[in-house]
Amino acid sequence: MNRSLEVQELALVIAVKQQDPSLLTPDFLRYSGIVPQEWELSRQPVRAQQVAQVSYQNGVSILAYPDRTVLVESLSDKDSETVEIPAIAQRYSEVLRNMDYQAVGVNFRGYVSFSGEGAHDYVCKTLLSPGSWQQVGTQPMRAGLNLVYTFERNQLNLSVQEAMLQLPEQERLPVVLFTGNFESQLKGATEAERLVQVQQALEGWRSDLATYQQVVGQFLDAEATTLIPMPAMPV
Repeated sequence: MNRSLEVQELALVIAVKQQDPSLLTPDFLRYSGIVPQEWELSRQPVRAQQVAQVSYQNGVSILAYPDRTVLVESLSDKDSETVEIPAIAQRYSEVLRNMDYQAVGVNFRGYVSFSGEGAHDYVCKTLLSPGSWQQVGTQPMRAGLNLVYTFERNQLNLSVQEAMLQLPEQERLPVVLFTGNFESQLKGATEAERLVQVQQALEGWRSDLATYQQVVGQFLDAEATTLIPMPAMPV
């Protein structure tokens, strides 16, 4: 199968025990040196009791919730040297170094495009064992897989599912989505130790990307005879 993975988005999640989302403002981000002075907003910031959001014209968005901060960036037409949010996340955690950090998530969303019923057939006939259990119901069954891979540094939770993707100025595109979450639990006894671990987890995002691409590449190289058996379902 000669197909390639399009990595669409990177999202970094820094989990905290408790924080005040209202502290996230454009002025705070700019004057603390977390984001460059020249960055321009793409829309009015959101400020509510349970969430705050600041979005920029370069496609970077920062969201704060009571239990986590999320930084999101589109990776379309970018290489690893021009990705912004890992350095921003590191500066953010350094400025707010007294927070009670709990975990770090490095998340990638990518897709492989197909034509016609190719995405459905790939999931249901290549990754899953064909059988009458797939014919139950009045519409074709839609399927997804949730897989867990354990590595020395962290854990990869990989979701695989068929979907329809709406791309700008294009018709809806049949795809198989590969959503990867690298989870690093912080084990430091003190805030300073956990901050070091936050920084290390964020620094490793390129290694995580390479692992994610390697794992998905093995999916794409799978032969149709390499099947994952599933139990039959009662009618």
